[in-house]
Amino acid sequence: MPLRWGIDSLYLSYPGELSASADAQLSKLKQQAQGQDYEAARAQFVLGDHIFEVKDKGSGLFKFGLVDGHYDIKLSTSKARNVPMAYVQVRSGVLTAKSPADIEAEVRALLAEIGNVTAPKVSRVDLFVDFASLLDMEGWPRQAWVTRASAVHQYAEDSAFTGWMIGAGGPLVARLYLKILECQKTGKAYLMDLWRQAGWDEVMPVWRLELEFRRECLAQLDVGSLPAVLGNLNGLWSYALTEWLRLCDPNPNDKTRARWPIHPLWAALASVDWETDGGPLARTFPKSRAPSVDWIGRRALGLVASIASLKHLSDFAEASFDLMHAASNALGERYSLSGISLDQGFAEMVEVCNRKYNIAVNDPDPEEDPEQPRLQNPYWRGKQGL
Repeated sequence: MPLRWGIDSLYLSYPGELSASADAQLSKLKQQAQGQDYEAARAQFVLGDHIFEVKDKGSGLFKFGLVDGHYDIKLSTSKARNVPMAYVQVRSGVLTAKSPADIEAEVRALLAEIGNVTAPKVSRVDLFVDFASLLDMEGWPRQAWVTRASAVHQYAEDSAFTGWMIGAGGPLVARLYLKILECQKTGKAYLMDLWRQAGWDEVMPVWRLELEFRRECLAQLDVGSLPAVLGNLNGLWSYALTEWLRLCDPNPNDKTRARWPIHPLWAALASVDWETDGGPLARTFPKSRAPSVDWIGRRALGLVASIASLKHLSDFAEASFDLMHAASNALGERYSLSGISLDQGFAEMVEVCNRKYNIAVNDPDPEEDPEQPRLQNPYWRGKQGL
């Protein structure tokens, strides 16, 4: 049963030039990000309605890094030559809520606030099909994969088979794996909800076939721009599943593997029409990277139960009070020698979370309490990592 298909990963490379003013501002914020927590909490950069965390390190040829729940943006300096201005990873979650074309238009508008950019090249695109099946995905030998790739790997977790990978490290990679297991481990409940909308009964295992096309492969197929990629999804899928890789039913009486019949699963997957609707979309996807209140609640419940066990308690309210008392003690131990109040210290911890989760913009220049300045006792604070 096919449930959803579409683009799961998208990496875009934008030619252009970062403005000198943005370069100077980002350099200052990057330096702040390398400081202690109370300094790093202010390493935030707003573009449009996105609150990005400014990373403390660059990556490869790119000096700056901006991250939120939608995008991971790497930026070169204003003086860089022969290097793209920006390299952008679109997070898979936002691709469940918006079309790739709409996403690219937003990214280009964001980058236009800090420099001059032109239409991007696609550095990588991953196509996927999620499907429910009771088929034994380990029920064929490695030889059943007839492929131009040299690497064929199997994977298992706790002795349970979890999937295949073909072509690891190459310009084109295929993965067939148990997607429901990944969702359960990573908390991707939004995907499971979309499967339900598509008719999933919550019983059958859900698998994913994913094809990763890297820049070299896209260049060979002459589909380097995003419009070219989006206009040739059927061709990309067909090339990968008919010419580059096939799953066959081995015939022991025929040594010529090219003549082996196509496995029925592969025939079904290859028949997906990429010009049709790929399934339901999510209404929205958060720009923040904050955990859900439910997630926090489940872990808080575990802490309450843990302290109840240590204190030989069985009453939830009493154990909750003891947990808050323990948290209060920990706050005191953390900040009692710092020279600032516990309220200021806790406010700093909240600011750290604001930056980490892209929740809110911290005051870039908070007013100091003359009785308890923020930077009081910097030597001790530095030693404590505060």
